[in-house]
Amino acid sequence: MNLTAAFRNLTIASLCGSAALAQTPPSQPAAPVVTPVPVFGRGTAAGQPSFVNAVGIRMVLIPAGEFEMGSSKSESWRYDEEKLHSVKITKPFYMGATEVTQAQFAGVMRKSPSYYKGADLPVEHVTWFDAMEFCKRLNFMDHRPYRLPTEAEWEYACRAGCKDQFCFGDDEAKLKEYAWYSKNSGEKTQPVGQKKPNNWGLYDVHGNVWEWCRDWYGPYLKGPVADPPGPAKGDYRVLRGGSFFNDSGYLRCATRYYIDPVFRGLYIGFRVVLVAGVSASKVPDGTRIGVMQTGQPALPAGAKRTPNRPA
Repeated sequence: MNLTAAFRNLTIASLCGSAALAQTPPSQPAAPVVTPVPVFGRGTAAGQPSFVNAVGIRMVLIPAGEFEMGSSKSESWRYDEEKLHSVKITKPFYMGATEVTQAQFAGVMRKSPSYYKGADLPVEHVTWFDAMEFCKRLNFMDHRPYRLPTEAEWEYACRAGCKDQFCFGDDEAKLKEYAWYSKNSGEKTQPVGQKKPNNWGLYDVHGNVWEWCRDWYGPYLKGPVADPPGPAKGDYRVLRGGSFFNDSGYLRCATRYYIDPVFRGLYIGFRVVLVAGVSASKVPDGTRIGVMQTGQPALPAGAKRTPNRPA
């Protein structure tokens, strides 16, 4: 199976851009306020500490721990690149309870490039650079060091202690209770937080939109590792989680996808993380990011820089 056919029908041109807007950081960092875990839709969460940031993103505490990243050889839909290996997450971090919505994105970037319009719909049609720029501006607005999750952090948070194909187990029949995907989405994005959350209070970790990770794509490191940052360089960035048009096999916790970081798709969004206790004055990675990229066309089907991958 490959993404080429699916992308051919779903790829669209860039719809809009935004001008750079200077943000003045507050004089003192705002301390996180622990509040009840999200009340989105019908789901209930597991009581993880959380706070709501300056643009209304609910950030849920994810504890440090160890897990088996990847999938066993017996898992359905498995790909060889999903090598099972032990990973330690040594520091607790906060993660967005939902994918960043259009309202939240516009609250920082002043515009939303999304194809499907709706304040509570996940923002989509964003490049990896757009997501990074969002994090940079949010850092100054909220005076905390937001960034994209690493691939390891994403899978660890998605699993929430589960070792099975999905965050709730292996029973595919239950997927409709947790995810918007090909069988129930109506072939479009849906408002965030309407399905059941995983055990750590995260919504839509399966389906709705693929989510950008910080990592370059590459083979997993061999043996046990701690806080893997991914390869030092590469051609493609990692996407995780599956989307509204994918079948169940592509929504598994271990499924990996990779694509050019300038690619825009109406099935690609993101969520943010915040490492607990890190100084707010330090911008993650020391990366200099420009203004939100505009005018970047989505890659046509078969383009050389778009890998031939399943979806």
